[in-house]
Amino acid sequence: MKNIQEFNNRKVPVICIDPSLEKYRDKTPFPEKLAKANEMLKTAKLPNKKKRN
Repeated sequence: MKNIQEFNNRKVPVICIDPSLEKYRDKTPFPEKLAKANEMLKTAKLPNKKKRN
């Protein structure tokens, strides 16, 4: 068992993932919104870079 000092010195947070969320792994929650977002990303362009002098 780890003591509190070891937990306090960690750089990565300690989290527990709820196992009941596993049922959503292969499902797309909002397929219509995902399709719309993908369509928008296909036509999106990055702005031109402006040089600063």
